[in-house]
Amino acid sequence: MDNLRWIVILLLFPYHTLLIYSGIGSYYFHVANNIFADTFILIFAPWFMQLLFVIAGIATFYSLKKRNITQYLKERVSKLLIPLIAGMILVIPFSVYFVFLFYGYTGNFIDLWISIFTNPDHIVGIFTTSNHTAIGWSLPIGPLWFLLYLFIVSLLALPLILNHDKQNYIIKKFTIPKLLLMVFPLTIGNYFLNIFPEKSIIGFFLLFVFGYFLLSDDTVQQKLEKHRWPLFISFIILLTIYIQLVLGGIGSSTNTTTATSLSLSTIIYGFLANSYINLIMWLGMLGIIGMGKHYLEFKNKATIYLSSVSFPIYIFQIVWINMFTYYIIKWIPNQIAIQVILIMVLSFIMTIINIEVIRRIPLIKTLFGMKN
Repeated sequence: MDNLRWIVILLLFPYHTLLIYSGIGSYYFHVANNIFADTFILIFAPWFMQLLFVIAGIATFYSLKKRNITQYLKERVSKLLIPLIAGMILVIPFSVYFVFLFYGYTGNFIDLWISIFTNPDHIVGIFTTSNHTAIGWSLPIGPLWFLLYLFIVSLLALPLILNHDKQNYIIKKFTIPKLLLMVFPLTIGNYFLNIFPEKSIIGFFLLFVFGYFLLSDDTVQQKLEKHRWPLFISFIILLTIYIQLVLGGIGSSTNTTTATSLSLSTIIYGFLANSYINLIMWLGMLGIIGMGKHYLEFKNKATIYLSSVSFPIYIFQIVWINMFTYYIIKWIPNQIAIQVILIMVLSFIMTIINIEVIRRIPLIKTLFGMKN
């Protein structure tokens, strides 16, 4: 699980970089519509952040074997809530600053930082391209939504966790078909409480709970390992079909839907499409955990280090990606491949240097939940 976590978090470097060149989704910058970037985003968008919530649920199961509830809550505050607040104040404004410079801002950072917290509505949507909004929210949270959601989900799950018998034999009787049926509550749950655009707090809560109650069980993990190839191949097939459908639909007239055209058939179609995406996601969870159980049960100095800094990497990567995007696009125009490579490599290097500097400053290290 540690290896899966840091692998997913490292995927943020190519993912956030290629969002800059993709017409799918949204990001701080948008400079091109590249088919390779679109394909990459579609491969990972349906499942990779969702996997982090499943892993968090599994990790909570093991964490509570060594901690009581009070210790667990203190850890959630120190590892999630405090870094979230520190990141919103000290990290996200820097990442936003380079976006504002890119779109023509001529003021200084301090003025922008003050505006973000004193008059956030003033900066919402200030810079727009033809089909993208550079700044699309008033809360300076960016990718730190993950810390916010995980903190909320951790608290919401506590009443269930406190009343749970971890030796419940019913869990051990969960077969692969029964596990697959969990896609139905996920599909329904993902319709509700979208606090952040397209990110349902109910959907992530269910993933966390399924991780804690179901996928943390050794017997269930052994079943996933045994059936890893059928699960993983099914996931790849459905994902490939999904990519072909989405890429085939790009450029079609999808923005002409009005309120009067929201017929029953439209709602049913939307539900079926959502169900298909959730099936891809859940199959991905099961298949990837099964593959991880078989192939990622190892550790060395590199994996131990990456596991220890995975959360700080998540917090700080956005600043360096945005900074290098701003400069490299100006310095090397019209060279997308070179731009992508340089942004990814340099931002990764500077993120690690950033972490190594901060972890030597006691107060700052504590603010970002970092240990020795």
